[in-house]
Amino acid sequence: MSADQWADDYRPCAGDSPFTLVVEGEIFTVRLRPDGGQDYTWESGPNEEYGFGGGPARAAGAPDPEPYRLTIGEHRESISGFLGMIDTETGYIE
Repeated sequence: MSADQWADDYRPCAGDSPFTLVVEGEIFTVRLRPDGGQDYTWESGPNEEYGFGGGPARAAGAPDPEPYRLTIGEHRESISGFLGMIDTETGYIE
């Protein structure tokens, strides 16, 4: 499913994934884990199955807090940060 129609403040849950986002002209598949973590696969990148992951992020304050769900805007920021670290010659993080 393409998530490009979702608002930047929408917080997808694991049931919404996998979904795709286009960031800086690059296509990523986002998979949300039930524990609040996420995995990003760079579908349009030069290296098959290459990407990154993160989380689970937790909201502070409660003894057993609910996982923090990133907004679509935050997912885009994470992807943009990843792309900013890519060596354009190798297609891998510098």
